[in-house]
Amino acid sequence: MREDDARRLLLVRAVETEDRAQQLLTAEDRAQAEDYARRTDTGPESYLARRAEFAATRLATRHPHVDTILKARHWPRWLSFAIPIAALVLGVLSNELGIDKRLDLLAFPLVGVFAWNLAVYAVLLVQPLWRRASKRSGGEWWRRPLARLSEFGRDQAERGTPMARATGRFATRWLQVSAPVNGARAARTMHLAAALFAAGIIAGIFVRALAIEYRAGWESTFLQAEDVHSLLGLLLGPASALGNIPLPDVAGYEALRWTGADTGGANAGPWIALYAISALVFIILPRLALAGWEQARVWRRARRIAVPGREDFYIRRLLRARDGTGGAVRVTPYAYTLEEPRKAALTILLRSVLGDRARIHFDPVVPYGQEEQWLADHALAGDDDYHIALYTLSATPEDENHGTFAAGLRQKYAGIGHGTMASALVDSGPFRSHFAGQAGLAERVGERLRAWQAVMDRAAVPLVNLDLDHVEERRDGEKMEATLVRSAALEGLA
Repeated sequence: MREDDARRLLLVRAVETEDRAQQLLTAEDRAQAEDYARRTDTGPESYLARRAEFAATRLATRHPHVDTILKARHWPRWLSFAIPIAALVLGVLSNELGIDKRLDLLAFPLVGVFAWNLAVYAVLLVQPLWRRASKRSGGEWWRRPLARLSEFGRDQAERGTPMARATGRFATRWLQVSAPVNGARAARTMHLAAALFAAGIIAGIFVRALAIEYRAGWESTFLQAEDVHSLLGLLLGPASALGNIPLPDVAGYEALRWTGADTGGANAGPWIALYAISALVFIILPRLALAGWEQARVWRRARRIAVPGREDFYIRRLLRARDGTGGAVRVTPYAYTLEEPRKAALTILLRSVLGDRARIHFDPVVPYGQEEQWLADHALAGDDDYHIALYTLSATPEDENHGTFAAGLRQKYAGIGHGTMASALVDSGPFRSHFAGQAGLAERVGERLRAWQAVMDRAAVPLVNLDLDHVEERRDGEKMEATLVRSAALEGLA
């Protein structure tokens, strides 16, 4: 998805996830956004983008800082100009051609720049191997710090108003999503800056040499003329061939050696030209080519921002609304035969949460102790939005049975990767009916629920508790929505 569209989509997604009371975006706002998206719909991606565009505009009319938040997530364009220009100016001002008009061939201002650029090229050559190794070990180098920052941002986002939480989640999510394209922008800017820095050094040298005659020579405690001949031949040989400027032989280098304040050296003009050609060949042109390559990556990545797809609950719900279809729920009772009145009550409740078009399928009961066999024998389709493991509060929760079944569902769907959410529901109706009228019932129910919650926490599966004999649609619908719908929507933020 294009960068601006992706940015709006992720912001609206964060807002709708947090805005359970539908105060930031009302039900009417959301319906109007869907109508607007349908009128301009040319495909699923277009529908999502146009819906987010309408919703973000509506948000901005009530919360003007939304526009500021969206703009703040842009790459600062001024950096793309300021850093290269600063590098050019620094290059012009930084070169020092020596003391007393002497240019030391072994301490030329560009020698260090050559060394630095060669090191950069070496890193770029091994980077593909590094990336492959990094992916095998769990991701590119920047993913771990970004993940830690994202976790911190999520912790902070849990506090404050729904809008504050939404913008906090959006900021940390966008930091992750935009890292590839912004990384290419940063690389492009630094390559351009490196080219202009070298050009600035050359320009500064030529400008100063117009008014001053510099003498080129060398001196060293350890190197001899033979060593200097080999070293400068390696460094300046290509420039010598390109510019048809001959390099001296060993005797010539010996003659260039400074042996006193006024002895040795020669006019520096040819040497300045050699270093300028070398800088052009080894620094400026390669860096400009790399900057162009990174700019092409910027254009490509800015049009292909990775956003959640149908594997994500929130996106799948929007696309179902576009297609006019409802969500899909699969309910699998474990060691609990659900009577028809309770099944009807649960069906009504699920449709009140997921919409009248929601498709609800009830599996046969899984016998106690047969959870592993059931998980092995049954294929799980990725078309369901939810798969609910249904239990009765009358049963004593056990990690090796009830917990294993719930955790097994979660793990199998994680392996499929289609975004189906495994969850658990415990029905307190039979337990309450059996012990109705007895003293301490509320305490016993509370104790049982805490035990069930502990088992499901260890299984890493969200749990909702209901009394299917006494369902109150609004109260229990909000409870189910808070436990299931919001948890599923947030899965895509991980």
